[in-house]
Amino acid sequence: MNDRSISEIGHWQLEQKSFIDPVDLYIENLFPGKDYQVLLMVFEIIDNKGELQCQYRGIDIEKVRKDSSSYRKYAYRKGSARGGDVTFTTKLGNPPDKKLNNIKEAQFKKLTHGKHLEAQLFKLVEAEFLLNEQRIAWQIADYFNNATQEERTTTGISLRIHREKELYLYDFETVRTMILNSGSEKKYEHNGTISRTADVICSVTGEKADEVYGFAAPFKYSTPDKPGFISGFFNKEKFWRNYPVSSKEALALEYGEKYIRQHLTGYFYGYEFLFVPHTVLQNDREKLETIVELLKSAFADARIKKESSEERADSEEHVQKIIAQQNNFFYVDMLFFSEDKMSKAISIKMMLEEVLPSRFNELFSRVPNAVNRIPLFRNAIIKGKEQQDLKFSFGIIKEFFDDKFLEVVQNIFLGRPISKDFMFEKIMNVIRKNYNEAHTREKTTKSTRRSILEAIMLINYLQELKIIQNNINYNFMNTMDTVKDEQKTNRFNLDEFNRFVTNNRSFLDSDIKIGIFAVGILVRFVFDVQYRNLSSTPFESKLRGYNLNSEHLMQIYLEALDKIQKHLKNNVYPELREIINNYFTIKKQDMVSMSNNELSFYFVAGLEMGSRFKREKSEENTESE
Repeated sequence: MNDRSISEIGHWQLEQKSFIDPVDLYIENLFPGKDYQVLLMVFEIIDNKGELQCQYRGIDIEKVRKDSSSYRKYAYRKGSARGGDVTFTTKLGNPPDKKLNNIKEAQFKKLTHGKHLEAQLFKLVEAEFLLNEQRIAWQIADYFNNATQEERTTTGISLRIHREKELYLYDFETVRTMILNSGSEKKYEHNGTISRTADVICSVTGEKADEVYGFAAPFKYSTPDKPGFISGFFNKEKFWRNYPVSSKEALALEYGEKYIRQHLTGYFYGYEFLFVPHTVLQNDREKLETIVELLKSAFADARIKKESSEERADSEEHVQKIIAQQNNFFYVDMLFFSEDKMSKAISIKMMLEEVLPSRFNELFSRVPNAVNRIPLFRNAIIKGKEQQDLKFSFGIIKEFFDDKFLEVVQNIFLGRPISKDFMFEKIMNVIRKNYNEAHTREKTTKSTRRSILEAIMLINYLQELKIIQNNINYNFMNTMDTVKDEQKTNRFNLDEFNRFVTNNRSFLDSDIKIGIFAVGILVRFVFDVQYRNLSSTPFESKLRGYNLNSEHLMQIYLEALDKIQKHLKNNVYPELREIINNYFTIKKQDMVSMSNNELSFYFVAGLEMGSRFKREKSEENTESE
């Protein structure tokens, strides 16, 4: 990932917020994204004839809204599990007196150290706290015992001092310095190990720095206390050799990382990801600012769309489609990750580096539009009561490659080939799963016909990208011209079949695929005849749950032909039988080049598409959503 760009974003933010105290970067929200409350131990400083005295005034409760910045006044910063939080402010725990003991033993010592005026003030507060320790413990325990479960887990403890005006921890220079030092220390200190040095090259700027830190990476891909994750070095003191960052760049990286987490992070079909943009020409601050603002707006719009039931589907690819509209004056690094909520270390699921807008255009605009124009997908589904086109999205890739989604997305972005056997295995796994669930009647599933349409759309998309290869030299010859005209008046619509194959050459790109597809059509006709006569389709039990091989297919064809002849008792569907003879029976040896999943798919495709080749059923060529 391009940390130089993260640093550039950070420097830009620092320039925009030069009026803000840097300590604000290091102050944390006690319960981010939640409304919560803070119990304030209130102390009053009184000037009694030139002598300062302190009196405890009790517990006050303040509410903090999740969208408010008022949390800064409490000056909270999470510390280590062993040493407690950095400042006096902490989270209420169970039992509540455990936190008070830590305040007494550790936090007051930090505040009362030294001879400056603030230390003297906190010594007065400490003395009054110790004098009222039992009373305070009782008051906090009383709150805890009467609080709801949610309140118990969303309450903090801090203090407020009255001295002519209300003073919170943020108002004290001692506390702000403590927080700043903690923020810097975490960049070179980890569990007591110091990793920093002087007069070496900063990995971000490429220039010599007076001081560099070893633990200043903006995103913690792993924690340095796990030796297996330290690339090249197992001595934490020498960790700066892996990633030397100057003190100046460390602050910029933290600001950049914070901006990216807040504004350039979203979800792509259930996977959390972030974008790090960088310009093609280095140090082009103006263009970097332009694209960062553009992406910030795009991510914000995507979040709004996600909350709307009407636009939720459009939210998944909204940011990618915005990028697709831009010129190639920048790249983006796209990182998919999961985060440990405790350590904040992120586990990289997949990373794509230096992707140009032209690639996004190819994947999210040009190729989907080309696939969507295929006649098979026009008015292919019914939503509500209206016919609609089926349109490609990466949701179709997620549907079929769920457990391998990111792996497949990476191959698509990089243009790497995907195994056809792997693809048809995943497609048939979904079709069989939906088929089995539909027959147990335990839940409503996507219809097999809809799955077939989406699978054909997926195949076309991957072929257009040359991720999988099709037989581009195959030329379907209409071999049925020899059939007598009077035979073309039966219920099999030969013209529609020829038209369908011609319009879908990327899908039906060999004789044997057309033949297997035609066998599926014949079995659909058997189903129709059986349902008309028996109100059921017992022949379906022959299909082995769509788990077929070449021997099964040949047996199914022979039995289907026998069934239909017994029911109709005449020379039925001569054109269809001729197609099966020329493209399936004669070509059956070609099935050895196909996996069982692939031939099962083409059979099921013919079975589900069969009704469109029957004249009286042609109006049923849509699938309800």
